[in-house]
Amino acid sequence: MILIVTNKIDPHADVVISHLTNESVPVFRFNTEDFPQKILFSWKTTQSAIDGVVKIPKVGEVKLSQIKSCWYRRPEPSIISSDLITEQAKEFAEDESKVLLKGLWKFLSDRFWINYPSKIREAESKLYNLKLASKIGFFIPRTLITNNSEEVKDFFKECKGEIINKVLGKGQVEYLKDYYFVYAHKISLQDLEKINSVVYSPTFFQEYIPKSLEIRVTVVGKKIFSCEIHSQDSEKTREDWRQYDFDNVLHRLHKLPRSIEILCLKMMENLELNFSTFDLILTPDNKYVFLELNPNGQWLWIENLTGLPISEAVAELLVKQGRD
Repeated sequence: MILIVTNKIDPHADVVISHLTNESVPVFRFNTEDFPQKILFSWKTTQSAIDGVVKIPKVGEVKLSQIKSCWYRRPEPSIISSDLITEQAKEFAEDESKVLLKGLWKFLSDRFWINYPSKIREAESKLYNLKLASKIGFFIPRTLITNNSEEVKDFFKECKGEIINKVLGKGQVEYLKDYYFVYAHKISLQDLEKINSVVYSPTFFQEYIPKSLEIRVTVVGKKIFSCEIHSQDSEKTREDWRQYDFDNVLHRLHKLPRSIEILCLKMMENLELNFSTFDLILTPDNKYVFLELNPNGQWLWIENLTGLPISEAVAELLVKQGRD
């Protein structure tokens, strides 16, 4: 049995589950926002055995002992029942649910995971990513993370006015019930006039690297899938391809040098990951530059545009490692 931990609106999970069911592989989807309202859980110890059961009424159930491999995709916080009137009761129920789920993943920690939750959290640190990437041999841009405006001004001069501002975390802001995304952008002299505002929050700056094209690398186990993103063909995507302009930005297969593939695999080994995406730049003089690693990155749009069989590779890895 394969356990997929995610949420109700996750097309990546949908397509992998489709591959698994087509191969008659038993799979159990755990949408975490449904716990505890719509998912029942029991865990019991006896003198001879310790086991638990996760049950979704009218859908199915699975014993923990049946689970052989797990995919920790995109879980959401538990939605607590509105029957609980006080905020204190809701907070208590939410905290107990969070503790239970954390304990459940720990109970299953001896199974195969893509990727184990604590390894995802460790690998998400951009500071550690850049340190490790440099240590194993990647070329990385000069980087400054600071809340000191004078440091930013010095860095701007050091890089001859060619620096870019990024986010350390998700870069998503909720305001008046709408969501806004913070994209990478080059710092101008006008921006520099307002740079004292960094005192309110640590801010991530890098030297701006000229791009021939950008490369999204997806690694599933030992399989490597590389896609060129011709972000410089559109004004909209020049500084951040996540502003998407599919009509004008070509996506196509890319052949990575074996030396770069080895660095990707080595980095994943160091981070104890079985899946990750890498964002690289290929400069006009054909130098590969490491930007970041995402241990739970998106890839479905690349599969749809290029035909790279990434979802199939995820399904195969879960099956194979579950059997092993």
